[in-house]
Amino acid sequence: MMASTEKCKGKSIEPTNRKVCFLVLLVSALLAFSESFAVAQTCLFWWESKGRNKPAAVSARNPVRLALYRGQFPLDGQGGDAVGESVHLNSVSAWIRSPDGTVLKAGLFQGEKTVALEFPSELNPAGLNGRYLAFARMDAGPVDTDAEGKDKMVHYYAKYLIGCRNKETAEGKRPDAFFKDAEKMPLEIGPLDTPGTGEKESFLKAGFQEARKKYRMKVLYNEKPLAHADVSIVTQSGWEKRVKTDAEGTFSITPIENHTKAERCLYTVCYKDPSTGEHHCSNLSVMITAPPPLWISKAGGFDFWATLGSGLFIVYVTWTIYRKARRDHKTMLEFERYRIGRG
Repeated sequence: MMASTEKCKGKSIEPTNRKVCFLVLLVSALLAFSESFAVAQTCLFWWESKGRNKPAAVSARNPVRLALYRGQFPLDGQGGDAVGESVHLNSVSAWIRSPDGTVLKAGLFQGEKTVALEFPSELNPAGLNGRYLAFARMDAGPVDTDAEGKDKMVHYYAKYLIGCRNKETAEGKRPDAFFKDAEKMPLEIGPLDTPGTGEKESFLKAGFQEARKKYRMKVLYNEKPLAHADVSIVTQSGWEKRVKTDAEGTFSITPIENHTKAERCLYTVCYKDPSTGEHHCSNLSVMITAPPPLWISKAGGFDFWATLGSGLFIVYVTWTIYRKARRDHKTMLEFERYRIGRG
């Protein structure tokens, strides 16, 4: 293998050696990709919403409960209520970022099956309207991720976006889809809001994405864009896609829909820091909802033209009545002048 590699570096390469070089490069790329996702495939770490799956903001009367799981992301057809392994309270740290930029320790509790977070609640109050970010971190410690007989530090991060709306509550002035805190969460992935392109996500739909709609996403490492990062997208129904970020750490994705229900989707990015050798694995959990049925858009168009037609008809009728009234009034005046002249 080394000899072939040396030949690749030479000025003249035989056709057979070109094939060997190509295979060496291809295998190396596949091994690098497999290593970056080795941790993700064996032990994911994600939030799961335990509430209604409609894209609407939470409130004091309608809180959301987030449960934290690890293991392999559950797919439909696995049987039972496959949700992954439970997480113990003493093994995880969590924070919440509010719409004004404040980051506070999250109040977790040990539920019946795993660690959970209820928002808003007495432990996690919401003093502002806007988008909140729930973030959890679990350090797995030294793990031999690539079977080389050498342990490496592995860190897991899980993020969830929450939109909050309460009456008589002020709006947050510094909403964001990223924590941008390298000490707590060096690696993170999130939506990139782009006004004017149809990709801007209202905070009322935070944590939700619409199928068949294009979204731009971004990956940050140590608060800077991470170029050429490997990202895995998988949905509960089994749809899966792998992409790479561009030079600015962004990528575009158009989720597909489940024709029977809304479903969970997990964006996962893994990165091995070459300077430290540590593995970082971060994800964002969202719900994929079906787009509005075609008949709704057609009905919306019909309603528009029906309303416009009705308005024009009312204007026409009103103008006709007004003109008739003026003609009658003019006729009466002429009749009175004629009658007075005769008299």
